[in-house]
This record gives sequence, structure tokens and C-alpha cells, in this order.
Amino acid sequence: MPLIRQIFLFTVALFFTLNSLKAINTDTLPCVDRIYSKMIKTARIHQQDWEQSYPVMSIYGDNPLVFSFDQLEAQPIDFYYTIIHCTYDWQPSNLMFFEYAEGFEENEIKDYQDSYSTFVQYTHFSMQIPNRDLELKLSGNYLLILYSKEDGETILCTKRFMIYENLVDVSGRVNEAPESDYRKKFQKLDFRINRKSYNISNPHDDLKIVVMQNSQWDNAISNVVPSFIDNEFLVYEWDDKITFNSANEYRYFSFNNLEIYSEYVENIEFRKPYYYVKLYSAKPKFFDPYSSIEDINGHYVISTKRFANNDYPEAEAEYAIVEFSLDFPSPVSNGDVYIYGDLTGYQLTDEYKLQYDLEKRSYDKLLFLKQGYYNYRYVLVTEENSVIKSDHSYFEGSYRETENDYQLFIYHRDPSESYDKLINYTLFNSRN
Repeated sequence: MPLIRQIFLFTVALFFTLNSLKAINTDTLPCVDRIYSKMIKTARIHQQDWEQSYPVMSIYGDNPLVFSFDQLEAQPIDFYYTIIHCTYDWQPSNLMFFEYAEGFEENEIKDYQDSYSTFVQYTHFSMQIPNRDLELKLSGNYLLILYSKEDGETILCTKRFMIYENLVDVSGRVNEAPESDYRKKFQKLDFRINRKSYNISNPHDDLKIVVMQNSQWDNAISNVVPSFIDNEFLVYEWDDKITFNSANEYRYFSFNNLEIYSEYVENIEFRKPYYYVKLYSAKPKFFDPYSSIEDINGHYVISTKRFANNDYPEAEAEYAIVEFSLDFPSPVSNGDVYIYGDLTGYQLTDEYKLQYDLEKRSYDKLLFLKQGYYNYRYVLVTEENSVIKSDHSYFEGSYRETENDYQLFIYHRDPSESYDKLINYTLFNSRN
């Protein structure tokens, strides 16, 4: 870094340190989606007016994001947030706040509404990105950090999102894997980058590729190099380097009506102070034939039919305890079973691990969920040589017909710049 720039950055950083309130320390904070407090529920981030969208927005701001969450059964407190810029592989970048943002480093969330006529009392908070207090100037990966000052500065939740600027054109499609034994279970993404109007001097070192199936960070593929390079195109058409287990369509259930049992709901009863929703015991699908289901690729939608108008389900929907069961003849000896999907934040943590009941011969779990329509699946997680692996097909099966989204992120770090720029975001679907 040139000496003049170092002096400039130091001077500006010192000014901000002396003249503004520094947000919480983020040096050792994992850049992942996670909820750290039991009073925070239904935390999510998506495009405005599109609950099923991915947390990705254009740098030009034509599709703003909305971050929202519920504070359960307590008097509303003051919630604050800050946003940090991250590298392509989700580490805090070396950028100072003023380099990637305009506005205040620490902001309070002031938009909230108390729940309406619900047994479980909660307050719904929301905010938009960008807003009048904060705008983001650079593309790349970002981490939103929610925290309070009730007992010091306590981190409550973190959420990832991405901002892109399409500086290169991309074309491609999802294909079947070429090997005969893979064709029935695997899908692969082939694509090419037209770099004619954008200079990439060293594609092998300066370009970083990340491909994610649906919203599943646990099996994302990164650091793939081109299979062919010419003056106009970077071609990524490998037989095995961008290949994913197709898995199966997500399971689903709905309890937006607490008076009527919907599909896969066996029983609903109110035991003060909560509703209890029992789902029918699920069975493994590994040996079942493929069945086409219109899922929403792991997402969920908040909805309720408690009131005729239902104008604001975010504050009118009830919370309930939902019982999940997966029939299985004996516990898996070499792994753990998790409920997986947006309803668990795609986290593989103890909070979402099922316990095996020897008498019932099933894996069971209770989750506290808000009324709506949910996608989920059962995932087997194993550890070998300190490497954790998640298997999405062990209980669900795997079929080439499965409908999957594939998110392609193309990052470029120019030698003259100090951050990973997201120069293209493209969403592919296995049926297009």
C-alpha cells in the first residue's frame, strides 16, 4: 500500500475514532448466519416484497433488502446494528468503514410493531438496506450485526448478504453429470465469462468463483479455475469440479390456520400458553421414486388466517411449538441428524439436532416457529479427520429431476484495490 494512502487512512481512522461512537468489536466474530439470543426469532433478510428471494442486491439499489426479526415476550429494548465488509471467503476485510459506506457506523432500529392479539407476545422489528442512515458504496460480501447495549455490547444475531455490480456477462446452464453412475443423482453447472469489456489480467489468481446450491453454504463450491481461456472468454466446463448432489425436493408443511389441519399436520391443540402442532411422522425417501413437488427451495413464508383481512402477518401470526419426527429403525452410528432449511437459518448447530427415541424408533425435535408455510429436510452430518460433511440425500434421496437454484458469485480483486469486488451475480435453475 503506498505510504500516502497509509497516512490518509490512518488520519481518517483516527478522526472517526475520536469523533464517533465505535461499534462492537468484530475482529473475531464468525461471518456466518447465526442467532445468539433466545429472545430473537424469525430473523431473516430478503429483497423487499419478496420473502422467498436470496439476500442479494444490486449496487444500484433497485432491489433493496429488508432485515427483520421478532423479540419474544419482553418489553421492547433498543436494538442497534452495524455492517462490515467481508472477503469472498467470509473473513472481515481490511477496509475501514468510511471506505465502503456512507452514513453512521452504528444505527438504531426504530421501526417496530407489537404483535396483535397473540398468545405469544412479541415485537416485530424491521429495517431496509440502504436507508437514510446508511448506504453501501462497494460491491462484495457484507455481514449485518444486530446487538444491544442492555448488558454491555451483546451480539444477538448476524446475517450475511451480498451486493453485486454486473461488470462481465455470463452465460451457462445446469447439466447432468457426465459419468454414468452420477447421472441419476448429480447436477453440474457449466458457464462462461465474457471479459471482453472488463480487464482481468490474471484470472487464476485475481478471480474467485463461488457456486451455491439454493441457500446451502454448507456444500458451496469455491476456488474453481477456468477449463479454457482465450482473449474473450473464460470457460468453466469441468466434468467434476462444479458438481452437486441433486438431492430431493424439500419437504413442506403449513400451519397458517390453527383451526384446520393442513397436509402433513396430524394434530393441533392449545395447551396454555402455547399452541402445539404435531406433524405426521416422516419416513426416509431414499428408496422412493421421484415425486415432483413445487417447493420453494428451503425458504419459508410467514402467513396466517387468524383474521379476515390479514393485512400484516408479521405482527398478527401466532407462534407455536412444532413437533418433528423421522422414523428410522436404529440410530445412525457415525453421524448426527439435523432439521435443515431457512427455518433453522441453514445452521448445523445443537439447537437443530434431533434426538433418537429408542421406544418410538424415531428422531424427534421440537422447534418454536411462527405461523406460515415452511420447507425443510433432514440432513446427516458426519465428521472425519476434523472435516465436517453434510449429506442431503441420506434420508431424502437424490434425483436428477430435482429442481434446484444455483447461485453464481464471481469476485475479482484487482491488484490496485484492497477488496474482493463482486463483478457478477447470476441465478441459474436446473429446469431452465
